[in-house]
Amino acid sequence: MNDIWNQITEFLKETAIELDNPVSWGNILTLFGFLAVWLFLTGIIRRWLRRLFVRLKMPEDTINRALAVLFLILLLIGIGVSFQAAEISTGIIGKVLHYDLSELFQPQEKTVGTDTGEEGSEVDKGKFTLANLFYGFAIVFGMFILSKFLQVLLRRQVLQAFQIDRHAQFVILRIFHFFLIIIGVLISLTTIGISLTSIAIIFGGLSIGIGFGMQNTVANIMSGIILLFERPIKIGDLVEIVDLDIFGRVTSINLRSTVIMSLDEKELIVPNLQMVSEPVHNLTHYNNRFRVNIRVGVSYGSDVELVKRILIEVANSHPEVIIDPTPQMENVTIPFVRFTSFGESSLDFQLLAWIPDSFRRFDIASDLHFMIWHKFKEHGIKIPFPQRDVHFYQEKNE
Repeated sequence: MNDIWNQITEFLKETAIELDNPVSWGNILTLFGFLAVWLFLTGIIRRWLRRLFVRLKMPEDTINRALAVLFLILLLIGIGVSFQAAEISTGIIGKVLHYDLSELFQPQEKTVGTDTGEEGSEVDKGKFTLANLFYGFAIVFGMFILSKFLQVLLRRQVLQAFQIDRHAQFVILRIFHFFLIIIGVLISLTTIGISLTSIAIIFGGLSIGIGFGMQNTVANIMSGIILLFERPIKIGDLVEIVDLDIFGRVTSINLRSTVIMSLDEKELIVPNLQMVSEPVHNLTHYNNRFRVNIRVGVSYGSDVELVKRILIEVANSHPEVIIDPTPQMENVTIPFVRFTSFGESSLDFQLLAWIPDSFRRFDIASDLHFMIWHKFKEHGIKIPFPQRDVHFYQEKNE
């Protein structure tokens, strides 16, 4: 038994490959062992985070992207830890990861003491490497995940307890999210070793070009700030942009664009500049009620009183029409009919009725059209189509 163990030990000590230093079979076995354990732990962390993200009610695509980025980060960290644990030199990989890229940025000068007691200046060359860049990215990603968790905690434990309305909650949480991301970016820049003074100089030189090249982006961002604080539209509002033929409910207001959920459950991404500059019909800014306007024309031989009675009966028989408004419903009236005009080929009427939900206006209008058609057919009332009388006159021969 001892001979077998000694043979195994000697085999593990044998050199398997030559890098910067000899790598034995034992080092390789240790490397794969650590990788296997790390992947197992990564799988556990991934499953736990998925459950956490689902509880946070994050969108499925966002969850998948976040978990994919997290897996790559943990995989790279695991590879580095495994190489260190196995005592294998990374060679050229390590040199590339730790290559100093700080020459791309202007180094800072800091004051230091000299042997004579006088103060002098010294260039502070912070290490800007690919490894530090990876750490900085990991910090920003971690701050993003922390922001999502704290937003849910803040909404449930604080904002809902104070009964703050939905749009105000959205604005507060959005500002809180941007604040945490900015902090994460500043921390990551410090970790990378980039001088903020150098960043200011670079962006100062590029500001003119960025100003001309990103005019629309900046305009959309400023429009997004206006939408968040002026509140012409809010989360959950039903809006209609007539010129763009867009109708739906607002689900999100971001810095650059507004997301509108259409009637067919499709998300429409509208630039904020259009939400500010284009005429927008907000159907639910004050309340959710809507007045349905049904236009109908009947033939000249019809009994107009009968037409009025039928239209009122149709409106009162629909279950979603408000037929008994309460005092709290300002400007809401019972269904009524207007005799609008004597048309060229018809007597024109309007049926006006209030409904409690603007989002249902098309469906309810369709129901009323069906009901009116059947009622008119039942009472023999005809809906005419345009007619023209053409007369031919024979010319007299002189």
